[in-house]
Amino acid sequence: MLRTTEGRRRLRAALIGGALAILAAAPEAAAQSAVAPSALLASQAQTSAQTPPGSPNKSEEVGGWPKISFASVGVLEYGGMKADSGLSRDAALALRLDSTFLLEFNDTLSVDGLFQFKPRQPLRQNDPNRELFINQAAGRDEGGRMKELYIRYGNYRVGKFVQDFGRAYVFLPGPFARDFVEESEQGYEPADMIGVERIFIFENENAGWHQLSLSAFMVDRTFLHDSFPYNEGLIHYKNGGVGNTHWPENVMLTDDVINMPVGHWGQVTTQASVIRWGKTYGAQRGEFWSTLGADLSIPLHGSVGDTLSGRFSQLRLYVEGARRDNFAGVAGRARNYLSAAVEYRNGPWTLDLTTTQRRTYDRVAPLQKDQFYTGSIGYTLPSATILSVSVSHEKVGDREGFYAGITLTQTLTALSRWIGKGRYY
Repeated sequence: MLRTTEGRRRLRAALIGGALAILAAAPEAAAQSAVAPSALLASQAQTSAQTPPGSPNKSEEVGGWPKISFASVGVLEYGGMKADSGLSRDAALALRLDSTFLLEFNDTLSVDGLFQFKPRQPLRQNDPNRELFINQAAGRDEGGRMKELYIRYGNYRVGKFVQDFGRAYVFLPGPFARDFVEESEQGYEPADMIGVERIFIFENENAGWHQLSLSAFMVDRTFLHDSFPYNEGLIHYKNGGVGNTHWPENVMLTDDVINMPVGHWGQVTTQASVIRWGKTYGAQRGEFWSTLGADLSIPLHGSVGDTLSGRFSQLRLYVEGARRDNFAGVAGRARNYLSAAVEYRNGPWTLDLTTTQRRTYDRVAPLQKDQFYTGSIGYTLPSATILSVSVSHEKVGDREGFYAGITLTQTLTALSRWIGKGRYY
């Protein structure tokens, strides 16, 4: 069996690289995670000091505890939305900041946290276009809160964390590509949940790293859901919503295969997952979620030296499907998602095209078909700052519009690792 801590670190690092067939440089990881960088930050916090700056002196004490790590990804966006009919949204600045910390007490015990600052104010109810670009609504008031705060002990973690269900809201390329799939009410990101998880890591790595995740959880109804300066407030049981049960009776099972070789020309990462949600207040039924996705990376040219300096060339293909049965707690209603993306990187330049098709079915109501398309071009500056220009078109029901914006993404590592005693190694 792999050592618990080392196995977890290697699995995390592989997931963050998006199944890259080559060693991904930090700017590449930041570019892929500009809008949802929590996984990137967790990986950086645990792996930034894996390689020692030099050979340790055997007479010195090494591996002192505790170890503390901090890292942040900031995204400054200037964008706006033009609707075909009804209200548009004027171009405005919006800030998103994701900051993580990791406190390691020993090889098996640690505390992980992720603080997220982003636009949170709901769109006005009288806005006929309030469902267009719900995660890219520049000009709303912003607020910050703890998105994750949990204790890890060996292969267990307990607390508030995003369950390992689906990856499109992290890995779809481009700053705006995750609009349909992010968050749990309209998309399928199981965010703002508190529970317990058990990870099973398989020993054989010949066909890639393989793990099973099993967890039970419920909606966060604690003070951790408060945000400031704009305050979303606490969630109460009578508010309803997916996962808002009396007890952590929502259960997830996920199978991940990471960096599985495909011949000698690429690597693929796959995931299959299901969640059984309990019945919530005012709902007819509990929901049932399922997802299946794959991420294929094909290196085109470049040596190891080119990879480390960011001069390599790569083609990346991504596809993921998801289904929510008994959508919004209504018996017989379902919502399907199908996302696909192609990303080409050549040195500092990145070009990506993404689409998400979303369909809602009901036994009585007519079918609603929603569509989303986005294209982005990005350039990584020597300072590891990523400049991206993106254009998106979205159709929700009978409403549609265009969103265009410019984003600056910067990764900051205030403290890659600090040890309480002994010497760094």
